Formats: sequence, C-alpha cells, structure tokens
Amino acid sequence: MERLINMASFAEVVEAGSFSAAAERLDSSRAVLSKRIAALEKDFGVTLLHRTTRRQSLTEAGQALYEHCRRVLDEMNSAEARLHELSSTPRGTLRVSAPHSYGNRVLGTQIAQFLLRYPQIQVELQLSDQFADLAGTGVDIAVRLTNTPAPGLVARRLHDLRYVLCASPAYLARHGTPRQPADLLSHNCIYYVGDITQNPWQFIDAAGQRSEIEIAGRLTVNSAEVMRSTALAGLGIIALSRYLLEDELQRGDLVELLPDYRMPDRQIYLVTLPDRLLPAKTRAFIDFLLPARAA
Repeated sequence: MERLINMASFAEVVEAGSFSAAAERLDSSRAVLSKRIAALEKDFGVTLLHRTTRRQSLTEAGQALYEHCRRVLDEMNSAEARLHELSSTPRGTLRVSAPHSYGNRVLGTQIAQFLLRYPQIQVELQLSDQFADLAGTGVDIAVRLTNTPAPGLVARRLHDLRYVLCASPAYLARHGTPRQPADLLSHNCIYYVGDITQNPWQFIDAAGQRSEIEIAGRLTVNSAEVMRSTALAGLGIIALSRYLLEDELQRGDLVELLPDYRMPDRQIYLVTLPDRLLPAKTRAFIDFLLPARAA
C-alpha cells in the first residue's frame, strides 16, 4: 500500500510539473512528496527525476515507471467507478438458491416480478433441497426453510409457514380418520428426511400444551412434491406447509386432519454472507421480497 501511495505521488509530481504544484493538488508538502519519490528511487535502485532549482525532467527509468504508474492508477480509478456503479445501481448477475418446492410454488413468480422491475439484473436460480454453501458456490442469497439459521450468516426472517396434517379421502376410507395425535401411531405417515428430518411430529392443543409423536411409515423422501403426490395417490398421511396444499385442500383432494391441534410454524429466512457492503442487486432483492411477507 505504501508503494502505491508513493507511485501515485510520483505520477502527480510528473503531471503537475513540479513538487510545489503537486503538493498543492494533494494537500501535502514538498518535503513529504520528496521523501516518497526518494523511497521509490531506493526501492527500484534508479534515478527517476533530474532536478535543478529551475526545472525537473524525467530520466529514462522515470519515464518507464510513470507510464506503468499511469496505467495502474487508471485501472484503480476504473475499478473504483465500477464498484461505485455496482453499489449504487442494481445490475449484474444475482445467484439465488432456494428449496425446490418454494422455488416452484412461490419464488419463481416473485423473481419474474423482480426482473421486470430491474431490467439490468440477471438471476441464476438454483433449486436444491440441500443447503447451499454460500462462500463456496458463489451464491449471493439463499432462501432457507429453518427455525435455526446457521451461525456466521446474516439471516432476515421472510415469513412463517403454517403446517397442516392431511391425507386423501381414499386413504381415510381404508384406514380411518385419526382423532388425536396418538392415533397416528397406527397410520402410514410419509415424512421428509434431508437437512432437516420431520420426525417426530409436534402438536399443540387448544390449551397450548405440546406433544410429540414418533411417527413411522413406508416412505421417507427429501422432496415435498413427492410427499404431496404420494398423499394424493392415497399412500398415507403427510405434514406439509399449507401453501403447497391450498388447491388440493380446497378441491377436497386432500382432507385436513386433527382440526383441534396445530403443528408449530416454521420460518423462511433470506440468508447472506456477513458482508456489510452488500451489492445493490442483493439489497434490491432483499427489499423486494421482505415487504411481500405472507403467512
């Protein structure tokens, strides 16, 4: 860093034509600039300037160094301007990671609206039910379904997800309808196994009392869509976020169970690396999604 400062001072002395004029431009002193040029000459083992009481001129080595200094400074100025542009105007490629089900049912539509608002942004949406490594994959922001965001990341709570217990009418006709959580012990329960395993199932009754049931079943899967489709096929009972099942519940293809109990909500977070200077594209995406919180 010290050498860069010395090189910038050298370029200013050359362009200003004198130490006095350069000192005025830099709000410094002739003595300080002279010391910086002397340090460069010592570092490189060459004389950079011929100086007399009336004028100064570049040596051959000084001319060569000045040309390099000018290119370096121009690149630095260009980088500074580019970074300022990126930090103030939302633009560039935004890499987003999200779970399959949430990306398919919710986030896809929101991203379409976001891109219509910000025409200078491109989005790479990566759908995976595994938590993306933000530092190792270049992901700018991730949508995570979790009640305990990982330490070391900045987590912004987007909204809560209400979970419902349900099964198809065909399954209930064959196996009966559970009336209390303990009845689930005799039913085929389809549950999620992945970064988070949904077993046991938790319930809260009207008095606020909590209970847990260690459920069992013939199918475990790391896909909410497969859970939904197999429940529709009559295989068993599932517990999923209501946004995934709203249409099926309204049509009666699935029946909500245990109406006197509720399952604990889970949370959706937007997570980023702990960078205080988020790019404008990332800030714009966060600001776009957060006002659209929905239960």
